[in-house]
Amino acid sequence: MTENKKEYGKLTAEQFKQLIQQLPELRKEGESLADVVKSSSKVRINELLEKDFYWAEVYELTFVEHLAFLMMALDKVEFLTEVKNTPDPTQYFIDHFEIEGDFEDWNGGWQGLFKKQDLIGLMVTLQRTILSIMIYQKTMQTLVEEVRQGNDDSLFDAVRLDRSSVACPTFAARIAKAEFISDKRFFIRLRNALKGPTQKHWQSYQDLRFALFTLRDLGFDNLTDDQLVDLLVKQLKVYPDRFEAKKNLRKQYNQSKRINHPK
Repeated sequence: MTENKKEYGKLTAEQFKQLIQQLPELRKEGESLADVVKSSSKVRINELLEKDFYWAEVYELTFVEHLAFLMMALDKVEFLTEVKNTPDPTQYFIDHFEIEGDFEDWNGGWQGLFKKQDLIGLMVTLQRTILSIMIYQKTMQTLVEEVRQGNDDSLFDAVRLDRSSVACPTFAARIAKAEFISDKRFFIRLRNALKGPTQKHWQSYQDLRFALFTLRDLGFDNLTDDQLVDLLVKQLKVYPDRFEAKKNLRKQYNQSKRINHPK
């Protein structure tokens, strides 16, 4: 029984470790999609994307809604029902989830409701959201919510990761307002954001931030300093084993707890 104890909310220590260890694969998937696009002809890309292709509206959904649509597009509704009915849904999902078949053989997802451009958009936005978590400890959806509340910094953070996010209705409304009042400083900052992430952003502890986000999302807010070091340094190895590790991890952990993630 001890071996299966859910030490981290809904996860055992081993399940949490398995989840974080998927990060290299997630990065690899993002690179693979980019490689496919680069190697495709203009005609082929036009065939895939048809017309009216853009994904920015996905960021207006909650993160859970985003994942739900992606599972439907991948035709995983029956699989999720199987997962729900197992003794340990989390472990079953980790052990059995995979994307079968080739993209060319994809059949439109659940009840054939989706187009290939829909699947591409849902996949790309998930990858950008994961990148946002790894850099900012926030989903793209959280950044959008913060812009709704008047935080321009979050708009620029999101645009650094996905330039097409300017088409997100919340962002478009803020940009229109800036245009209307001739807010020159806003557009200077927007121009800089369109250049993409800076070296400072890339140097952040990306895997650590993802781990902290996951802990926060599971509602696990009261880890001791020793527990943080054991989990993040010794088990997951997402932070170097240094003298100042305990102090620095506590600082990062406390900062993460102050971030409000809308569901």
